[in-house]
Amino acid sequence: MTYLVGDVLRLRVTATSSDGSGIARGNDGMVLFPPGALPGEEVSARVTVRKREYAIAEVAEILLPNPGRGIPFCRFYGECGGCQLQHCGYPLQLELKKAMVTDAFKRIYKRPFPDIHPCLASPLEREYRNKAAMPVRKAGTGAAPGFFARRSHSVVPVDSCPVLAPSIDAALSLVARELPRLGITSYDERVGRGRIRHVVLRQGVRTGDVLLSLVLNGSPAEEERRKLSGLIPILREGIPGLRSVTVNQNSTRGNVILGQKSSILFGDGLIEERLGPFSFLYDTTSFFQINPMQAENIYEHVACAVAEEGASNVLELYSGIGTMTAFLASKGVHVTAVEEWLPAVDHMRRNMERNALEERVTVLSGPVEKHIGSLRKPVDVVVLDPPRTGCSKSVLQGLLDLAPRTIMYVSCNPATLARDCTMLSDGGYRVGRITCFDMFPQTSHVECVVLITRVKD
Repeated sequence: MTYLVGDVLRLRVTATSSDGSGIARGNDGMVLFPPGALPGEEVSARVTVRKREYAIAEVAEILLPNPGRGIPFCRFYGECGGCQLQHCGYPLQLELKKAMVTDAFKRIYKRPFPDIHPCLASPLEREYRNKAAMPVRKAGTGAAPGFFARRSHSVVPVDSCPVLAPSIDAALSLVARELPRLGITSYDERVGRGRIRHVVLRQGVRTGDVLLSLVLNGSPAEEERRKLSGLIPILREGIPGLRSVTVNQNSTRGNVILGQKSSILFGDGLIEERLGPFSFLYDTTSFFQINPMQAENIYEHVACAVAEEGASNVLELYSGIGTMTAFLASKGVHVTAVEEWLPAVDHMRRNMERNALEERVTVLSGPVEKHIGSLRKPVDVVVLDPPRTGCSKSVLQGLLDLAPRTIMYVSCNPATLARDCTMLSDGGYRVGRITCFDMFPQTSHVECVVLITRVKD
């Protein structure tokens, strides 16, 4: 049977995909993805997209609901693509995320691996995000922020988000009200013209600091800078804890949000956060985990695992501003930390000094690919936390050549994690403990920490 757009089918959902959609199979074996459907449910769904190997079907009616189904709490849910699992109760979300990791290793790793323990819950299910990066689109004669719709670059205007930390949620409401009044045009990604591309809001959850950055398509003209500077008194009055307002310049085409150059409109351009006993400064462009309390749990988990290995020399790749570095160094080991983004490198050095850890950390600036092949001193443990795309083949080969006895791999993408573990396994390593952390409640994303050990000769 060939399914056509418009056909209405009765489907039994068996699993959840990496983007939060249900997974079902038609009578002919065709894979169908009904967004919003949960495992164990029977639904009536209409085919909306038909590809050669799969189809997408919009749920028309839930005939047999999963007992774990919940009620979405955000008025934009279903339009905004930021969250994918608000229709799940939280215990079910944790079950689905463990299943996603298990499925990725079964499909991609294709080797024996240990049972995965239940996904560790986030300390907060809502109001946990310390960052929002919102594209800006036309609103009247000005511009307004929002979030992308699911599977689209259409922007849903949003003035509040219940998963944001309270201070930046309040800041979002203020910015959504005031930005259109500035009369500065919004960016049109189709033609690469227009001025305001994104609004980026960041909060130090433990410190109360708030940083707001406006991303412009190029450097600000004098009239634009005047208008933006005129917004500062309103922002200071309406956002308690506002520490910095910056303008970031990004004139490149594509989906990269931030450019390399920022200028300060107010404050020092920085924000401070505390994790455990440590304090960290960072700027508009530097990476910081979006769920700080769960990040604290992950860093302590990794640091304790490294200490249990009896390591004295640790190589940390993709170190950022030094958040996990501090937890590792606090266990009495020496850490060689590698980071490519120059502002983050500068902040890491400062952060090691402010936490009295500079004697235990050697900072290497530059791409991991540059340094991994030139390191010669013995390394007991390698800790790495790469981007969602995972590691390049040259980095993985460099790890194999370095031959540490243990690798601690932190990942936010189970598919690229399983792929990289496959190459490491082919090179003489074995996947040990896999621990899942819910870093991103209400979404289909999950963070993993994998202990990988070298097989003895």
